[in-house]
Amino acid sequence: MRLVTALVRHKLRTLGGVALVVVAGGGYMYVHAAAPSTQYRTAAATLGTIEQTLALTGNLSPISQSDVNFQVSGTVTAVDVSAGQTVTAGQLLATVDGSTLQASLVQAQASLAAAKAKMASDQASTAGATAAQQVSTAQTTLSNDEVAYRDAVAVDAQTVTADERTISVDQSAVSSDGQVVSAAQQRYNADGCSSTSSGTTCATDAQALSGAQQQLAQDTQALNIAETTLQTDFVRTKQSNDQAAAKVSSDRTALSNAELTANSSNSAAAQQATIAQDAASVSLAEETVTNDTTSLNESSLLAPAAGTVAAVNTTVGSTVGSGSSTSAGSSAASSASGSTAANFIILTPGSFQVTGTVSDSQVNEVAIGQHAVVTPAGSTQGLSGTVTSVGEIATVTSGVATFPVTVQVTGIHPSMRDGMSATISVIINRVVGVLTVPTTAVHTNGATSTVQVLKNGVPSSVVVTTGAADSSRTEIQSGLSAGDTVVIATVSSAVPSATTTGRTGGTRGLGGGGGGFAAP
Repeated sequence: MRLVTALVRHKLRTLGGVALVVVAGGGYMYVHAAAPSTQYRTAAATLGTIEQTLALTGNLSPISQSDVNFQVSGTVTAVDVSAGQTVTAGQLLATVDGSTLQASLVQAQASLAAAKAKMASDQASTAGATAAQQVSTAQTTLSNDEVAYRDAVAVDAQTVTADERTISVDQSAVSSDGQVVSAAQQRYNADGCSSTSSGTTCATDAQALSGAQQQLAQDTQALNIAETTLQTDFVRTKQSNDQAAAKVSSDRTALSNAELTANSSNSAAAQQATIAQDAASVSLAEETVTNDTTSLNESSLLAPAAGTVAAVNTTVGSTVGSGSSTSAGSSAASSASGSTAANFIILTPGSFQVTGTVSDSQVNEVAIGQHAVVTPAGSTQGLSGTVTSVGEIATVTSGVATFPVTVQVTGIHPSMRDGMSATISVIINRVVGVLTVPTTAVHTNGATSTVQVLKNGVPSSVVVTTGAADSSRTEIQSGLSAGDTVVIATVSSAVPSATTTGRTGGTRGLGGGGGGFAAP
């Protein structure tokens, strides 16, 4: 037994970096030393779009009425259908003046062409282009875009001011109309007139009162439209200002990168950062072109589904404001009156809606008009839809409050059946042209979020401020710049690695012949 112990403890030989260990029972183990190494899976911080969605489930039910409204503001130039007319899905109902929208699209297309040209130029540029030239170009671009931003703010402010003046004028007209109606009513009453009165005086009083009331109704409708237009223009101008500000911010980042390049000998890395910035600018410009194209297309109001026109509540020359198209489940539609009436009411048998529920902590994130994707049971293809109602009264079950949310499915789908289950994905937030990184790169501890940035092969932790996030990417509001390399995961080799060779046998004593070994 002492001899076995001596062999186990002292029979160790090292041959060419391989340790040979004699173990009890006749087996031998070769332990190969392995040098430690670390690799990283990385990604670049880039500008992009993030969509946050809310998932619901519900059952399909048929609907028969659609309230169709323009999604853009403007003056109606054509009304192509009349009450009682049968229409098909996608048929033109009416058109508003799209000259302003067309001008915006042309400007966006020019900006896109310029962004693409710059990226192509940077990709084709050689090392002969000096860093000083790149700084000068970046400064010029920033100066031009700052001017464009200030111009956009000024123009948008003029638009809002004009809308406010229109509201002021309409308010004065409504107030004056009210006084005229009151005076006409007093004359009517003073002359002892009633609905059964006859005679010239009462007829004149009745006509004056009716005219004053009609004028009041028209001016009230004009005031409501002006207020809607102000709200629409405020949202549009804010989006325009935000996009212009984002471009200025992007230019400042580009200038900063160019200045860093001028002070750095690593021109290849600087060139890559410039091209990455160019690609982000092209992506943002493409997004703007897409949005402006959608707005221009929406200047033509189309029937969402086949059906019969029940009411037409707009005329050529009238001003309309953007509003959401909604639907109702009743089988008969009545024409709404006043400023709340939809531009068109269409009976659409065969259309469907689906109602799901959200919790009390989620209900304030959902709003009428939000886009959604509806996927019926058994289908892999999602269908476009729009949130048409959000319940005001909760249903409380076992202390848990839920609110109903209804989504109308766009178009007619014969394969759908009443009661079929469906999943709903409501887009509750969408941010465009923001700095993003993969969500897996963000590490949050309490209220602090950090990202590991890889520089010269060495990771360092950077505190960041995060914004919107979806399943794949997270918005970074501060702490990083476009082109920064962030660590997604660390990949390390196993150390040490061990291999046991030889025949396995029982321990039967020193002379048991229970083992052997094979060289690796």
